[in-house]
Amino acid sequence: MEQKKSHIRHDEFAKQFTSVLDEHWSGILRIINRQSPRVASLLQPAVPAGLKRTNGTWRIQVLARGGAQRGKFRQPRDNEIVAQSIRLYYHQTAGFKLPRVTVEFEF
Repeated sequence: MEQKKSHIRHDEFAKQFTSVLDEHWSGILRIINRQSPRVASLLQPAVPAGLKRTNGTWRIQVLARGGAQRGKFRQPRDNEIVAQSIRLYYHQTAGFKLPRVTVEFEF
């Protein structure tokens, strides 16, 4: 029963974090733009789609919609730019120290 409660709390946290990430996406894009205007323009129509936590790492899914095409992303470099920008944004704006973050693009 305790494991079920833990799973429910994790799911609720993931939904809330994804919602907050979506609210602050434009600020995160500004940080991404400083490092790579190309990636920022590709992610303009994108939205955060989810969060999975495994072994102390947060895997954030980003749904790249609209004109974003798989072939235009340079993985894993672009994934790392976005992940570092998310960590930097939350550190600068709220003083949060997020754990290791990885980003997965979904098309």
